[in-house]
Amino acid sequence: MPIEPARLRALLARFALADAPERAGITPLGGGLINDTFAIGCGEQRYVLQRINPRVFPDPARVIANQVALAAVWDVPGLDIPTPLPTRDGGFAYHDDDGAYWRLTRFIAPSRGLARLDQPAQAEAVGEALGRFHHTLARHAPTLQTALPGFHDTPAYLDGLRRLDTPTARRDPSVASCLDFVARRAILATALASAHAEGRIGTRIVHGDPKLDNLLFSTDASRVVALIDLDTVQPGLIHHDLGDCLRSCCNRAGEHGDDARFDLDLGAAILAGYAAATGDLLDAEERSLIPEALRLIPLELGIRFLTDHLQGDRYFRVRQRGDNLHKARRQFALVTDIERQAREITAVVARSFDAGPRAA
Repeated sequence: MPIEPARLRALLARFALADAPERAGITPLGGGLINDTFAIGCGEQRYVLQRINPRVFPDPARVIANQVALAAVWDVPGLDIPTPLPTRDGGFAYHDDDGAYWRLTRFIAPSRGLARLDQPAQAEAVGEALGRFHHTLARHAPTLQTALPGFHDTPAYLDGLRRLDTPTARRDPSVASCLDFVARRAILATALASAHAEGRIGTRIVHGDPKLDNLLFSTDASRVVALIDLDTVQPGLIHHDLGDCLRSCCNRAGEHGDDARFDLDLGAAILAGYAAATGDLLDAEERSLIPEALRLIPLELGIRFLTDHLQGDRYFRVRQRGDNLHKARRQFALVTDIERQAREITAVVARSFDAGPRAA
């Protein structure tokens, strides 16, 4: 249900702004699948007002507390992050009468988003930005809480899908084909979880959702100036971040196209930028698992889309019935293309990190 501008202005008044919120210009912002987001023009300043979805994040206050802790240690020149602004009572979130949590951040400008990467130099800038993010947080090691329990728990997602694999579900040939695709890759679904349980990869602070939509570029699109959407920043596996970044940025069809294809040149550029920015952050064992992470993330996302379709589209926003099934099939097509290039991808990973540590 649309939120009335008058209510949004009343919410703005809860934050410590110098400009009068009753004259603020308000427009919906972005096409996010989870939160409600609005661009705010208030005097000479621009802000982003966002309602955190409690159906997705069980403790929205924890999400905002993580962002505040992150901002306290952030010291990366030229790479910005959204920082929650204070409320009039001295906090960083407003808890309204309906139980919703709202936050306000400054609009990061000048900047622009990109629907796709057009050249390797842009991809290298993406890898460098994510690498600087990981390297900085490994250096400062802020204490963050788990904002989204169970996120990237691929074995749990797989178990949930298996419970929905019924004769009724399989009456749809497209669903049956997707279920069979996943079943053939059950071992892949446990790859990173097993490596972590065995101590071969460790937990670090991760972004959680470093897809192309969550990167802001300079106006000439030559460099990344900000990482946004920090709701899923929490302790986790760097491999999930790397896999998701590669999945999102190197699919030439984009998040919404039909011809899913992994662009190896863009992938090589991202990995080169990442390796240069992180230096020796990852050991040899961790580097060897990057190709598995690249296959795993689109498989995991496809499992989540397919599960949501079978549950009646409860989690991801859709325009019409069948959207989640279509998105699942696109992710599985990307898995297939990544598998086709498995040998080349492994060689690219090795070459990227063999260039030697150059982290600042």
